[in-house]
Amino acid sequence: MNRRAARVFAAFFGRVRATPSVVSVISILVTMAGLAAFLLLQPVSAALAGISAAVLLAVGYALDSADGQLARLQGTSSLQGEWLDHTLDAIRLPAVHLTVAVGFLMADAPLLAAAAAAFSVLSSAGFLSQNVGGLLRDNARVERTQVRRMQSWILLPTDPGVLCWVFALWGILPAFVVAYLLLMLANVGHLILSSRRRWRELAEGSAR
Repeated sequence: MNRRAARVFAAFFGRVRATPSVVSVISILVTMAGLAAFLLLQPVSAALAGISAAVLLAVGYALDSADGQLARLQGTSSLQGEWLDHTLDAIRLPAVHLTVAVGFLMADAPLLAAAAAAFSVLSSAGFLSQNVGGLLRDNARVERTQVRRMQSWILLPTDPGVLCWVFALWGILPAFVVAYLLLMLANVGHLILSSRRRWRELAEGSAR
């Protein structure tokens, strides 16, 4: 879904001749605006804070996909652009969960705040594992494990885009907690399974 929305953004920014790096920066700024809205609107309305964050985070996530599409559209893909995109993602992923942790503290739920902090570490570990592991695999010229179409649906709980919309449940805190913890468990399972797959791929590369 985010990639389909990204096409619209990529077409717009291509028309105004923006660079992919500019889109990357706009993406992180929109994400940070969503996180700020989530915290600053808490005293006004928890529901409004959650919905505002959900919309802005989703837009930021779509823009994060648009920069790559724009680069391909313009034929301007570069190592600098890829580095910038990954660096901003490394900021975005833990920042979302740390903001949730602050939200839980504001709601006087320290145990849930600790869980959100743990989710932050988990997201950073998963991001590093997949990206560095993929780079090492490609450098070793190991054949990629084919991903079946059905797997993309199974892995939806690990997609950051899904997490964006979970924020809309913040006004009903028990529902948010259940959804958030289920996503956390799904991400734990995915990290374990994907790490095993990546380990096998790298073992094959080391044996060559």
